[in-house]
Amino acid sequence: MVHYKIYSDYLFYSYLLDECQLDIFFTMAKTYNLDCPVARTLDLVGERWTMLILRDLLLEGPRRFQDLQESLDGVAPNTLSARLKAMEQQGLINGRLYSEHPPRLEYQLTEKGKTLGPILQALRDWGKRHTTK
Repeated sequence: MVHYKIYSDYLFYSYLLDECQLDIFFTMAKTYNLDCPVARTLDLVGERWTMLILRDLLLEGPRRFQDLQESLDGVAPNTLSARLKAMEQQGLINGRLYSEHPPRLEYQLTEKGKTLGPILQALRDWGKRHTTK
């Protein structure tokens, strides 16, 4: 007989994973932590939605939270907020207050963020050549 346990939306067979293995699974590092330029770059831009946020800011210029949420169909507000906060901490974007009550920000690329433009262009070109709609 198989016993099931539900852990944070994941269903595991109890005979496959014990509690120790689950702790390791749920605390997996969010960074590569490698001394490699590609890994360090992915630490900055490798999370889901980050490159698409950069795309929108490169193509459209400064954008408000609502604009980004509408453009990125399927992104949860808390996820978008977390990505924007992380990107701001990494120096890729900055937020400018445009309303104090309630506080609202407009996001724009920093000079550092703008330097990712050629990388996004290369990804776009590769996708046009090697993927289908």
